Amino acid sequence: MLIVYLSLTGNVKNFVERVGMDSVELNYSNPLTEVDQEFIVIAPTYDDDITDVISSFIEHKKNIHFLKGFVGSGNKNFDMSYCFNAEELSKKYGKPLIFKFEFSGTDKDIMQFKKEVSSIEESRAQPQS
Repeated sequence: MLIVYLSLTGNVKNFVERVGMDSVELNYSNPLTEVDQEFIVIAPTYDDDITDVISSFIEHKKNIHFLKGFVGSGNKNFDMSYCFNAEELSKKYGKPLIFKFEFSGTDKDIMQFKKEVSSIEESRAQPQS
């Protein structure tokens, strides 16, 4: 599973590097990158512009057809706004919010994230009845 992410402070990038999966980092000023495989988006929590930037990527060419879900990164001190960008994207595109982590995530977060991704991969490999 490909990870597509946006990182402005380096926290999300640090998390993705520690996960060790194939990834694509979006450019904030030009997110129009095309992908041709299933992916999960990791969205940081900043402001409404983040939702717009990631939406531009998702709606670019055929990217939306490969979208499997969202992960949010944020700071729990923001209370109700914690991971709001990922939550908004999940609602907008009707895809699951798979996971949330704070800052760069812990080792436990990395393990849990990998478990969630494996579960998605296994479920799509199951024959449909």
